[in-house]
Amino acid sequence: MRSLIRSQLRLAIVFAVGFAVATTIFVLAIALVPALDSTFVYGVPASWLLLGAGIYPLALTVAGLYVRAASRNEARYRSLTEAE
Repeated sequence: MRSLIRSQLRLAIVFAVGFAVATTIFVLAIALVPALDSTFVYGVPASWLLLGAGIYPLALTVAGLYVRAASRNEARYRSLTEAE
């Protein structure tokens, strides 16, 4: 059981750090292009739209990949415990 918990914790840390790094890079890229703040789409700055259209799909993708990997870890653990 401890190996499963360690494996899940390691997985969670890797995904959390990866998401934080990807989000930071995305935000920095938007901050470094000041022309996005002066460009408006339907009255909303383009930088805001890019954040909304970029961060949420990233979060959903990371969450989906995490769930798949965590389920795979649990299935491996189950197969090990059933074999014994």
